[in-house]
Amino acid sequence: MSEVTNVYKKLPDEVRAFFDRQYVDAYALLDASRHPKTGLYADGFMTFGDNPDFRCSIAATGVGLIGLSVADMEGWDDQAAEKALVTLKCVMGEVDGCKPARDDSTGFYAHFVDMETGENLHSEISTIDTSLLVAGALFAGNHFKETVPEIQERAYRLLREINWTVVIADKDQGVINMIVKEGVGTAPLACFNEYALVSYLALLGQPEHEGIRTLWYGNFAEDQLSTLPQVKYRDIPVLNDTNGNHQSYLSSFVHQFPFFLVPEYAKSPVYKEYLKNACTADRLKWKELDDVPSYVWGYGAGPNDGLHGGYHADQINNSPGDIASAYIVAGFLPVYPAGIHDLYALYKLHLPYDKYENKDDPEDEKKLRAAYQYGLHRYSWWHLELENRWYPTKITLIDWSSMLYGLTAFKRGMSFFAERLTEVDEISKTV
Repeated sequence: MSEVTNVYKKLPDEVRAFFDRQYVDAYALLDASRHPKTGLYADGFMTFGDNPDFRCSIAATGVGLIGLSVADMEGWDDQAAEKALVTLKCVMGEVDGCKPARDDSTGFYAHFVDMETGENLHSEISTIDTSLLVAGALFAGNHFKETVPEIQERAYRLLREINWTVVIADKDQGVINMIVKEGVGTAPLACFNEYALVSYLALLGQPEHEGIRTLWYGNFAEDQLSTLPQVKYRDIPVLNDTNGNHQSYLSSFVHQFPFFLVPEYAKSPVYKEYLKNACTADRLKWKELDDVPSYVWGYGAGPNDGLHGGYHADQINNSPGDIASAYIVAGFLPVYPAGIHDLYALYKLHLPYDKYENKDDPEDEKKLRAAYQYGLHRYSWWHLELENRWYPTKITLIDWSSMLYGLTAFKRGMSFFAERLTEVDEISKTV
């Protein structure tokens, strides 16, 4: 088991109790979203409905595999290895009755598939969602390699079954295709964004391919980070996907995912500084809003059902209704550990999800406990009071992942991630 960090050890008793409950609940939500037979994970947890939902997200399934690794390390689930193996067998089409939809010629997966059959649910063949699945598989493979080596063997096979060359749109400019149609990459997207993970996994999968090497080493490697597009918020440089001539910002999860899932970034002081800048910009922007306390912040993505329409990736200057995402605060804990006190304040003062009572309005008590049964997630500062309270109906697992990753890093350190992420030189030894 990984050592406990000093910052965790120094938490006041009441804050540590909150942390411990939220930490285990970060995994419990994932487990509640897992199909018991196929091992696939739902796109979202339905706070007022039946779970797991019928719609699997391939990206969420990658998150689930990382969650199983955390649960095994913490001793929360003695069947974690067995579950991880079932999940990997299913995504590779080896569970009876379930064959997740893939592009025949490249091996990339459909974004959303049926939890029981694997049928494509009218979704695109997605390079980023496939990458999030493969990242989770490799993570679990490294975690369980001593106890269940078959998990790592399958993870490596999954990585190599994919033809990563189709992700290249412009290798020199770092432009990556988001979608695969009939074996051809389409929908190019310029950097910087979470697609840095796609580039890195392409390098792992086909390390000798010249175009793939140029895509990574010429654009996303650590020594290239300072050359990536940036925009300034109050003179703070923040990575983005524009040329910096207009004030466009990325949702904060975009900065977090590569930090936790790309080994070079997880260990990079340069990327950590950019992550810290993104955190500071997020926090400062929230302070511009009237009557918002300092513990309310977090520009994340997620559903706004029942309040401001559907799913939205919130960002600075583009956040309908100013919905805050608590899991974004958690995802920034490696660079802003004081954020745990912000989460505790939100819990203590407004959303005591495991202790809330309202004897005058039992329906409110029931709804709030259901909406936040696994802890803090999306909320509206202007809709926390009883007279106009918002009860979120869905938590998307890919966005919830920042809660699990951030809390894990806070307690166990970033070494937990760095030790389980796959380096290029490691993968070459297995070829």
